Amino acid sequence: MTSLIITGAVAGLALGYVLQRSDLCFHSAWRGVLEGRFHLFKIWILGVALASVGLSALYSSGWWELNEGLSFRPQGNLLGGALIGLGMVIAASCTSGLFYKLGSGMLGAAVGLVAWFFGDAGASRFLIGRDGSLDLRGSVMDLDGPTIPDVVGIDRAVVSVVFVVVVVALLARSRRGTREGVQWSWAVGGLALGVATIGAWVLAGAGGASFGPSTVGGPASLVDGGGVNVWLVSFLVALVPGALFAAVRAKTLWVRGERSVRYGQLAVGGALLGVGGQIGGGCNLGHGLSGAAQLNVSSWVTVGAIACTIAVAAAVQRRLGLLDLPSDWRINATTD
Repeated sequence: MTSLIITGAVAGLALGYVLQRSDLCFHSAWRGVLEGRFHLFKIWILGVALASVGLSALYSSGWWELNEGLSFRPQGNLLGGALIGLGMVIAASCTSGLFYKLGSGMLGAAVGLVAWFFGDAGASRFLIGRDGSLDLRGSVMDLDGPTIPDVVGIDRAVVSVVFVVVVVALLARSRRGTREGVQWSWAVGGLALGVATIGAWVLAGAGGASFGPSTVGGPASLVDGGGVNVWLVSFLVALVPGALFAAVRAKTLWVRGERSVRYGQLAVGGALLGVGGQIGGGCNLGHGLSGAAQLNVSSWVTVGAIACTIAVAAAVQRRLGLLDLPSDWRINATTD
């Protein structure tokens, strides 16, 4: 128990620090792509690519029994991803973004996190097959394997190395761009994200957990009575002080409230993030970071569903003339 708490907390502190210094909100990353700003996307894709190599090495070492792939449930991945994307648009944040923004002083993020908690726990109890209810995730598709390397029949290590080489080559050719404030560059942010992700998986294995960074299931494990996911809960709680420490060091701590309408948006969006994560079998961390680095088919399908939903929502907003974003959408604007 103690090792689970300590290793989870260390992993959460480190990732919370990286997310805050990079200002990496997954909603902002995809909205940025739609608007021609790729800074956050570069951080994400570089971090995932680097982490894929690290996880490949970690799995091949055989040191611990770790989850090496998430089941592919097309119905759940698509529906869950769509709900997550919609929740991101309404809340103007992803789930991990709510954690690090709370640590950065955005008090309204607490409303989104409370709603996310009940969305996760409620969906776990009523929407995914427990207590005789309908399983909205759907059945597992019978594939050769749950990861892209399994499907194409190429060793995971080879695929991950090719992945990181291609990503680094493309990013090296991209224009450097400019930044504002003290936000990390995409190179520093991507490297830090990859290292923090690999480190979190190492800590999970060392502590006795089987999966790395995620948000799905923490609330449900606290209320279902089937046993608390100690590592995950410790990890999630530690994201906030990790971000707080980063904000204090960078002198970007800004304690503030929100406009009245924003509290409603955070509540609705947060609930959708929790429900979508349970139905999709993963969140922006579980699928968008850990799962994508595992090279899971399910994770990349879910990420695609999230991105498409955000794109559709942006098109609707543009059509209706609702393009004004909430003031907390970005902490440090970037143009590259």
